[in-house]
Amino acid sequence: MSHALFPGWRPDAGGRERLATLVTALTAARLDRAPKLQMRRPDQWHATLCFIGYDLGHLVTPTLLDAFAGAAMRIPPHTFTIERIAYWRQSGAVVALPHASHELQALCDATRDAIRRCGIAPAQVTTQPHVTLAYLDRGLDEQGWLSDIGCTGEPLRVDRFELLFNPGGRYEALGNWRLAGTSLPAPPRQGSLL
Repeated sequence: MSHALFPGWRPDAGGRERLATLVTALTAARLDRAPKLQMRRPDQWHATLCFIGYDLGHLVTPTLLDAFAGAAMRIPPHTFTIERIAYWRQSGAVVALPHASHELQALCDATRDAIRRCGIAPAQVTTQPHVTLAYLDRGLDEQGWLSDIGCTGEPLRVDRFELLFNPGGRYEALGNWRLAGTSLPAPPRQGSLL
């Protein structure tokens, strides 16, 4: 069992339809000689915003939940589009990668900062948000057939995030926050050294 704990975004009904279209294209593009895909279920589709770690349920405190509520107040609702499908050799993941999205990265950074303000060191911060659609074996050569998959289509809406816990094979929401910001926070400024 995974027992993973992390803030994450899960697609709404429209987003699940959009991702289902990509999965259909992924399945159709797989050549007979391509390795077998292990598909993720629609209820497993998510983007990890910042990974807290494993077996850390004791960290889910009112202070952490309040910190995530504060993060949600600073980031506006937004959308992102999928740029391409990629294979990550180290994990075997087949992922949908979004076009660069300042808003989505700001949400990742805001959840990271909320976690750190609670005195928690996240196990991994997110610098490339993605949605895992399937798995192949780890360590395979480049999967060139993935570049044939067209990713144009409707944007995916991000208007909330959740604190997700994986007790094994599914995700349970331990908290849910609607994004309510009106503009992105200003990037931090480093003071002059002289």
